[in-house]
Amino acid sequence: MNAEDIMRKYDQLYDKMATSWKIDNMKLFGKVGRESMVLLAKNMPDKAQELLDKLCAINWDNYLTEHEAETITLKMEPQRPWTREQWKAVLEQHGYKLDEEPYYNRWALYVTMCMIYTDDIESLKHYASGVDMFEFIHALALNKLKDKDKVYAVREYFKL
Repeated sequence: MNAEDIMRKYDQLYDKMATSWKIDNMKLFGKVGRESMVLLAKNMPDKAQELLDKLCAINWDNYLTEHEAETITLKMEPQRPWTREQWKAVLEQHGYKLDEEPYYNRWALYVTMCMIYTDDIESLKHYASGVDMFEFIHALALNKLKDKDKVYAVREYFKL
């Protein structure tokens, strides 16, 4: 079998597992997935870390990897207001959480705050002058990320 044939067969088996709702099928996929991860971690640790980061999405309603966050914010117009390091330092100065289960991880928060800044900063400056703009944007981001209706989904918003 070539790579294309292998992936086609994998997709068929995955679809069968996902639609069967049989716990034994899910456990088998988990066991084989672990074997794959062990092999990948030994031979391609960077790729294994990238895939592991993606699996962490099960912990959050809104989740991005660090790489996804960097890619998204580098494309923002106007430019993002903070680098990841600058943003984290200010967040810690304010005593804010980086992650809050089950709502968001740090990269979803970072991207959402950058989005609010780049989209709305002129209106915010006009109507909310004299306030700590970082604090205000943080509060607006939390409104989106912790919304009980769950209308905002950072992955969908940025088409991931």
